[in-house]
Amino acid sequence: MSASIFKIEGQRVDSQDEFARFEEENSWHDLLYYPENFQSTGRHPIVFSEKVFERISFKDTDFRNIRFLRCQFKNCLFAGASFTDCEFIDCRFFETNTSKLRVTRCLLDPSDFKENFDLFSDTNIAIGLYQTLYKNASDEHQPEHAIESLYNMERARHAHLDSQKKRDVITRWEYLKGKIRHRVYDFVTGYGLRPLRVVRLLFIVVGLFSVLNFLFDSFIFGVKSDLSFVDSIYFTVVSITTLGFGDMVPVTAAGRVFVTFQALFGFVAISLFLSAIVNIALRSR
Repeated sequence: MSASIFKIEGQRVDSQDEFARFEEENSWHDLLYYPENFQSTGRHPIVFSEKVFERISFKDTDFRNIRFLRCQFKNCLFAGASFTDCEFIDCRFFETNTSKLRVTRCLLDPSDFKENFDLFSDTNIAIGLYQTLYKNASDEHQPEHAIESLYNMERARHAHLDSQKKRDVITRWEYLKGKIRHRVYDFVTGYGLRPLRVVRLLFIVVGLFSVLNFLFDSFIFGVKSDLSFVDSIYFTVVSITTLGFGDMVPVTAAGRVFVTFQALFGFVAISLFLSAIVNIALRSR
């Protein structure tokens, strides 16, 4: 699906009241909304609950004090539009163009757009939207939405590499280098925004080294070693966390080198976890 829609064919609508009259079975279809504003005239917001907006052009429209509850927006055009003091609760966007959309003092979950973009062809639109959502969420002290916006923005940048490669904007080496960097960064820390991924990595590392320490115990502890798998897990955790209790130590030179490598790997993993925590704290402020 693509959000690169820049023109909609439909019937012209010249007022907010006229737009309301076009509602059919809780939905609006194929309309071109021409007024500059769509807003509540009183203190209370206009509420749209479980409505469907399909192929509606709201280009350059200024929305103010509107509340959307469980609404769907399909193939709509919001290019140049703005939302101020609006709320979106459990809404979904599908193939809707949000180019240069402005969002101020709003409640808008970036996950509402998870099915909206084809990141290969909509990269610039997606990045622009998630930057806007991040700024709004940060200003409105919505840390979860701010973090999710940043993560989706990084995913869009990752997908942009495919578009650049197809257009020969970057070389094959630059493409491969960028793809590897993005994939590793996403898998290890979720672009520094998913600390649980570092915990997952730590469990993988502990499991892998525990198996290796168990299989090659004589290589590490000498030929008389009789290491159980529980002992192997214990030794691996002690090594990776650099606790160094000293009750189990490698006796061969090669074993010491191997355990040193484990300790360094554990130090890196723990540092990544702490870095992700700090990054989230700073980004969500």
